[in-house]
Amino acid sequence: MGLVKIHVYNRETTGKNENRRTRAAGHIPAVLYGNERASTKVQLDVTEFTRIMQKTGGRSVIFDLDLEGESENPLALVRELQQHPVSDEFIHVDLLEIPRGKPVEVEVSVYHEGEPQAVKFNEGAVMQLLDTVTVSCLPRDLPEQITVDVSGLEINDSIYVRDLVTPAGEIMTDPELQVVVLKAVSLFVEEEPVAEGEEGVEGAEGEEGAEGDDDGDKSDD
Repeated sequence: MGLVKIHVYNRETTGKNENRRTRAAGHIPAVLYGNERASTKVQLDVTEFTRIMQKTGGRSVIFDLDLEGESENPLALVRELQQHPVSDEFIHVDLLEIPRGKPVEVEVSVYHEGEPQAVKFNEGAVMQLLDTVTVSCLPRDLPEQITVDVSGLEINDSIYVRDLVTPAGEIMTDPELQVVVLKAVSLFVEEEPVAEGEEGVEGAEGEEGAEGDDDGDKSDD
């Protein structure tokens, strides 16, 4: 994905009441820190930030901050994101500045594509065991996602982290971890259940026919 540009505005006020006013005005209170920078109070446009997060899912995003008053745009990752527990509205963002020209380690989403023959014939199912891997690369080269083709898998075949290919940088996650595995689909033919006591009744009827009506009265005891 590389860099995502976003406008950032200075914020002079703090406190719960002021933050409520900031949100009411269509902005999200935020803090920018790191890279030998003192914590800086900023705010983001809620519409712009929400659109970016919905489009990217929030993963593998490095923001190119168009910060007013600075000659060079800082780069930053979302370090912490607070959302309203009911509405999911973004209420606060912590941005961690990262140095330009140096590799960063970021979680990148992993997706699988293709359809194995076993899946086509309902004999197998693809199970994804790992959704992200850590990639180290320059910010401008950060991939949006890593995709792996599973169409050639057979039952019990697996794809490991070591099998993944990133278009840039290096995958730092343990290479022996499984990413996806193709499992067999077990088909069970359920027998019709026997009603409780039915077998005993049948047996009693057989005995009754053999021994006479006197034994039949015992069933009421």
